[in-house]
Amino acid sequence: MFDRERRLYADQYGYARHLVADVPDEEFAEQPVPGINHPAWTLGHLVIAADYGLALLGKPTLAPEGWGALFNPGTVPDPNRATYPTKAELMGAYEAGHAAFAAAAAELDEARAAAPNPIAAFVQLSAWRRTMGKQGVTV
Repeated sequence: MFDRERRLYADQYGYARHLVADVPDEEFAEQPVPGINHPAWTLGHLVIAADYGLALLGKPTLAPEGWGALFNPGTVPDPNRATYPTKAELMGAYEAGHAAFAAAAAELDEARAAAPNPIAAFVQLSAWRRTMGKQGVTV
């Protein structure tokens, strides 16, 4: 069920990984344009979004304690790098959240699939890369 959607989710996951692969940890909170969501906030937000999806599907959430206060919708990215987990921690949580949500979606039953879906996803890492003067990424 949802084969196309699960493939798109996997593609977006892979694309996000490529977008940050060459970005050093110390640049993860850079905001070259005022108000742009930097990689630390964007990846953390995606972890929270996966948790939200897991909760909707009745599965345990995985985000580390306190991440909601940093990454929930409505939070404002802080340009202070020390505010956020390391790149390795962010990527580990992103990978775990993606894997858990993808597995939960694969076992989704028809009744739950028919329920309204309030999740909206977005990736802003590509725009951030360009405003930082980094080359585009091809997948």
